[in-house]
Amino acid sequence: MVFGMVLLDRILANRQSAARSKERKDRYTGELERKVQTLQNEATTLSAQVTLLQRGTSDLTTENKHLKMRLQALQQQAELRDALNEALREELNRLKMAAGEIPQGKGNSYNCTQFLSQFGNNKNQQMSTNGQPSFLDFTKRG
Repeated sequence: MVFGMVLLDRILANRQSAARSKERKDRYTGELERKVQTLQNEATTLSAQVTLLQRGTSDLTTENKHLKMRLQALQQQAELRDALNEALREELNRLKMAAGEIPQGKGNSYNCTQFLSQFGNNKNQQMSTNGQPSFLDFTKRG
């Protein structure tokens, strides 16, 4: 009978140990399931954020392309405006030379800056850089 009691005690201890082990396993499985749920929620949230960021990136890329095209168009307009201004400046100089307002020099070397500095509103500037009387002096005499 002692042998039977020891055997029954051992069987009971094994069952209790198995129950504790099953309980630990169930707690661990429950923890893992909660972690999986948390990670799935986080993945869903991150996926939505990625989608929004991708849309934003796409929108910004499109806007950047449009801005680059607009910049290119504005640069072309500026180049055309500059060319037109230069052509008008040359025509103005040609007309002034034809009218005798600008002394005729060699070719088109006379530019608008020279004209303005020589014939501007500065009354103190009566002599040219070489000490000779300016064109205005000659025109005032006549």
